[in-house]
Amino acid sequence: MAQQKQLAWTDLRVGLFVFFGLILTAVAIFYVTGGTFLGPKYRLVTYMPEVNGLQSGAPVELDGLHVGNVQQVSLTPRPQDAAHSVTVVLELQSKFQDQIRTDSVASLVTQGLLGDRYVAISRGLTGSVVPNNGTIPAKLRGGTAEIMDRSTELLDNLNALSTQVQSFVSQIQNSKGTVGKLINDPALYDHLNGTASHLDAVTASIQQGQGSLGKLVASDDLYNKADDVIGAIHDQKGTLGKLVYDPALYSHVTGMVQNGDALLSDVRAGKGTLGKLANDDSLFNNVRDASANLRDATAKLNSNQGTAGKLFSDPALYDNLTGATGDLRLMINDFRTNPKKFLHIKLGIF
Repeated sequence: MAQQKQLAWTDLRVGLFVFFGLILTAVAIFYVTGGTFLGPKYRLVTYMPEVNGLQSGAPVELDGLHVGNVQQVSLTPRPQDAAHSVTVVLELQSKFQDQIRTDSVASLVTQGLLGDRYVAISRGLTGSVVPNNGTIPAKLRGGTAEIMDRSTELLDNLNALSTQVQSFVSQIQNSKGTVGKLINDPALYDHLNGTASHLDAVTASIQQGQGSLGKLVASDDLYNKADDVIGAIHDQKGTLGKLVYDPALYSHVTGMVQNGDALLSDVRAGKGTLGKLANDDSLFNNVRDASANLRDATAKLNSNQGTAGKLFSDPALYDNLTGATGDLRLMINDFRTNPKKFLHIKLGIF
């Protein structure tokens, strides 16, 4: 009898150990997954056009903070539009209820590129608090399908670019175009090689002191001459030496500057002819009046007014002068032919 009690107690201890172990394991798994079974809960509902990869029990985050889990994912019976095709029920902790308002938005987010999907809620700021079993709007982010579509488009673009590059490389290999000829045509190599040979020869001749450039580089004559010139300047020889060291040039320049300054002062003060021309308004007034008179006289000449105007504009004067000139020429010819005709003298005695 005592042995049976001992076995029963042993079995009970093993059962209790296994039971508490399971509880601890469940609690550890729940905490590791971010869930909690303590505290009050409340539910929210959102509608989405697709939930590819979203499973029941997936985490729900509020601005990156874990606040609950997805309780149920099901098809919406008779949805009003494609955006309400799937119903997603969220089970959230009640302590975050004040943070989720009517201006909050739920969206599906993928962990990494091909990871699991979960629900992310943006915290509302101005709306009213969503009650239990209330609804919040959803916004679909780019999911796996969209990423794959974009990847396909990217691959197509890469394939097109690869084709173009392959065509370009083929043209180069076939010596087509400027780049192809530069790479494959041996004439370029020959020209470059010949140019390098000429440069090598020129450099060698310069090093040997041949030619004008070679003499400039290898000969000391230029340096010696430059040294002689500098020495002559230092010794105050020649025009350049005197210009550099003779103080008379400085004195002359200083005197010229002073005279120029005095002249400008006199002009500003209105002294002399130039000062009066620069400061006296009478010259301007006289020139203005003279130009006005000249303008009026010219206008009268153009309008055939007065004696001068008629002289310039009346064609009768030209005709009379032409006729008088002709008569004078005839009279001179007649005088030369028969001068006695014009020199007849008559004497009488009273």
